[in-house]
Amino acid sequence: MSGPRVLLTGATGLIGRQVVAPLEAAGFTVVAASRARGDDLLADPAAVVARAGADHLVHLAWAGGAKDRWSAAANLDWVGASLRLLGAFAAAGGRRAVMVGSCAEYDWSAGGRLAEDAALRPATLYGAAKTATGIAAIAGAPVLGVSLAWARVFFCYGPGEPEGRLFGDIIRGLAAGRAVDCTDGLQRRDFLHTADVGRALAMLLQSGVEGPVNIGSGRAVAVREVIAEIARRTGGEALVRLGARPRPAGDPALIEADVTRLFGEVGFRPRHDIASGIGAVLAAEGIGA
Repeated sequence: MSGPRVLLTGATGLIGRQVVAPLEAAGFTVVAASRARGDDLLADPAAVVARAGADHLVHLAWAGGAKDRWSAAANLDWVGASLRLLGAFAAAGGRRAVMVGSCAEYDWSAGGRLAEDAALRPATLYGAAKTATGIAAIAGAPVLGVSLAWARVFFCYGPGEPEGRLFGDIIRGLAAGRAVDCTDGLQRRDFLHTADVGRALAMLLQSGVEGPVNIGSGRAVAVREVIAEIARRTGGEALVRLGARPRPAGDPALIEADVTRLFGEVGFRPRHDIASGIGAVLAAEGIGA
């Protein structure tokens, strides 16, 4: 008898490619969907669902482009497409889904440690689109007969980051011997390696936990500590210019995930801290010590 099948959207993305192995290790047959494979979730999500024949769903696909992801109008297209995907999945007999949101849904104005019941007040179009999708999906899942978790991912990093993301830009700049202008780096953020994010999503899918679930480490670190660790490992300490760029107005001092649900109900624990995570990224990129 064949095992469960899972439709994984965004399978070639920064997080998506890290979800395949833990799903397969758990006994799932993974049916990957992505733009690179010719799947068009915006135009015809029902066709993608029909091809997959899956009873589980992990939905990561979203508007591409790291540089303009916060403000791109394409974010709006993915609200409707994601909800149509969920409806088509339910209509085809799908039973369990994990859809991926963002910590950008929360009110960052005060910063701090954010639990799933914290106020939702997104400051960007990206955050607003994710918020709208999550609210509708969570409310609609019982009507559709689907068990659904909404995973709010905090600040992830990993190998193969596109231009416009913190870790990738710093690594590429230092590896090329270029000076890298940074903010003062005093802001603290909750970072999690994409391999850990992938495991967390796979475990969440299997858990049966429903509703919003934060995906993070539960321990924020100063951005300057991250930069210093990358610089030390690449020999680029002299190229880092802390304070050369201003921080955005209203940039909160702390954004940290309350991971009570993730750790307690799902049973997840990260395998990487910042030091080992950066080491793993550099090793994957063939850079540094």
